[in-house]
Amino acid sequence: MQLFPVLYSLIMYAHTNKGCLALKKFLLGLACGAALTATTAVYASESIQAYLFPVKFVINGENKTPNGPVETLNYNGSAYVPIRYLAESMDSAVIYDHPSKTITIDSRFTIVDVNNPYSKAGFLSVSKEGDHAKIKGKLYIGHGSWNHKFIDAMKSMNPTVDYSKTQGSGNLVFWNAKGEVLEKVPYQISDILNQSEQIVNFETTSQKDITGYAAVTLEQTNPSPRPNFNYKEETTFRDHEGKVTLGILNMVKSGEYTVVRAGLQSKNADVTPQSVITVTFFDENGSSLGSAKTTLGEKPDVMYAILLGKGDFTAYKTAKVEVSG
Repeated sequence: MQLFPVLYSLIMYAHTNKGCLALKKFLLGLACGAALTATTAVYASESIQAYLFPVKFVINGENKTPNGPVETLNYNGSAYVPIRYLAESMDSAVIYDHPSKTITIDSRFTIVDVNNPYSKAGFLSVSKEGDHAKIKGKLYIGHGSWNHKFIDAMKSMNPTVDYSKTQGSGNLVFWNAKGEVLEKVPYQISDILNQSEQIVNFETTSQKDITGYAAVTLEQTNPSPRPNFNYKEETTFRDHEGKVTLGILNMVKSGEYTVVRAGLQSKNADVTPQSVITVTFFDENGSSLGSAKTTLGEKPDVMYAILLGKGDFTAYKTAKVEVSG
């Protein structure tokens, strides 16, 4: 049965019958309702049907739980996840360039700062020049590298100052196979875009020949967000004489090595800046995962020390601290 011709006939009939005003209103409303329903049905048939898809992620054997507003959608049987979340979970650099509408993902930035997860270096070239080495590379500065609240406050207090660009800096720390520091080489980068994620080139020179290095890390990178110093009793260890207290803050796997950030304190006069502090990590079965060494004199900051050791310590259950010298 054709709905609209029938409605039209009834409306025309009501129009000729002046005593049927109520009938006219009813039929006109019915006609509009039918037309709206038909239009909505067509729109619904052409709209995207997607729904929230509560799933768990295991990335490279590690359970990953999305934080904040990260949601997974299911559309036509396929799962859609924010690309930034997936890429950063796999330790890749992610940059979105708005003018060109381009998303860049790069997993070749493998040199990390254990104190700042938002800055990484890569594409490193180290060449010997006389008794020193020339170093070139690229630095990834993520959006989270910036202390946005502080910068916004500075802009508000100084509206006439141009904060569009600033300077980047940090240290490249070269290690030998024993986990000993060969040299900390500073770098500086001019005119980086303030509060922006970007990839920039850097070039610097060491004071000695470090071309035989085994590993390299970043340290004291700037820009950098406010670091987290969340010490927990279950990750705090002491040597058997109580000379040294070491509180593990976090650690990052970097190639064949693990970089450890830990609070390191000693109030014992027997522990000098040159005393060697060795930390051995053990799994749940008591088997050694490897060890790392440092000294009080090597601390890059009064709040923490950086250690590097061969192996993967990230799944450690306990640790042993020893002091010598």
